[in-house]
Amino acid sequence: MIFKGLLASLIMIGIMVALSIWAMGQLPAGEQFATHWDVNGVANGFSGRATVLWMMPGMTIGIALLLTIVPKLDPRKRNLLRSSMPYLVVWIGTLVILVFSHFTIVLSATKTINIADVGGGSGMIKALIILSGGFFAAIGAVMGKIRPNWFMGIRTPWTLSSDLSWDKTHRLTGWLFVATGLLSIISAFIAPANVSVGILVGGSLATPLIAVIYSWYVWKNDPVRETLVPEEE
Repeated sequence: MIFKGLLASLIMIGIMVALSIWAMGQLPAGEQFATHWDVNGVANGFSGRATVLWMMPGMTIGIALLLTIVPKLDPRKRNLLRSSMPYLVVWIGTLVILVFSHFTIVLSATKTINIADVGGGSGMIKALIILSGGFFAAIGAVMGKIRPNWFMGIRTPWTLSSDLSWDKTHRLTGWLFVATGLLSIISAFIAPANVSVGILVGGSLATPLIAVIYSWYVWKNDPVRETLVPEEE
């Protein structure tokens, strides 16, 4: 699991660094470049050359190092290693989105592409929504394979003290993430960008809330749940 994640990280970091080196001579020092756009492709956030070139590669390195260390810190390391497929999906999916973002920012700064001209202004935003929706759907598809641990998954007091709550909560959450991802992808093709963003953000916020409530409900009805303090007779 760690080897595959590190290998994918090294490949993606290498691609990002190569792009930054290629763009370095084309970006004058002291100028500001677009690093954020609204749903219509209009730039509304700007940063200097160093941020444009090295922010995303730096974040990618940091995330790769963190995900390498986490399994060594988890008291339930064996369960986390048994969750290798979901762990790799989260690891690689996160890095793919960072690579896409890096390419968007750098190619815009070098004027290789004009975000406002892509898909009528919302093309790059919709592309990011499709990518993110696919990421959500992929996570949802493997969510039920996550075994109880301290770093990944829906970790509430109830899922951590009831195997039944853990299993059922992650199955439900998986379905909700898949639904959010697929609806986001479909909406990106047939609806305005702001609608697609609303579906993606709304689903990503509603799903954890539903999961927390459901985890308590299952825990409450689990006859073999653990409690920190024995219940009164």
